[in-house]
Amino acid sequence: MSRKSKNGFTLIELIVVVAIIGVLVLLGLRTYVPQKERASNSIAKVNASTVQTMLVGYMGSHDILVVSAAADITAALNGVVAETGTPLESMVNPYSDTAGVYHIDTAGTSDFDAAVVGHQGKVSVLCKADNDLLVNARGKEGEPLFDFNNALPANKH
Repeated sequence: MSRKSKNGFTLIELIVVVAIIGVLVLLGLRTYVPQKERASNSIAKVNASTVQTMLVGYMGSHDILVVSAAADITAALNGVVAETGTPLESMVNPYSDTAGVYHIDTAGTSDFDAAVVGHQGKVSVLCKADNDLLVNARGKEGEPLFDFNNALPANKH
């Protein structure tokens, strides 16, 4: 009587290989997810820096020395758009395809410091007081990405 040769893998060997592959996939996902959020936060910070640069340039070239209300910020942002031909909405919101890119906070520092629902990935422009504009980026939960003391100043007069 002849014996069959053993050419295949046993069930235990296959289960061990599948388990090892599963562990490697989980380790890869643990590394990937935080990197994706860091990249999205970086995009939001770059958007904030771009808005800050646009505001500073526009106010400087038009000798705008006093900004005291949300309407002034909106006018400045609209002026930037009109001059450059590049709408701010062409910037990418890293957390939403449908949400806008910027939001103007007018309620003092309360909205600016706290996480605001619906503001994920947006650039917040705050008119804290006359001639005191601050620009901040918001993260995945709407939280400020720059702390209040390190927010980007939009004008220094």
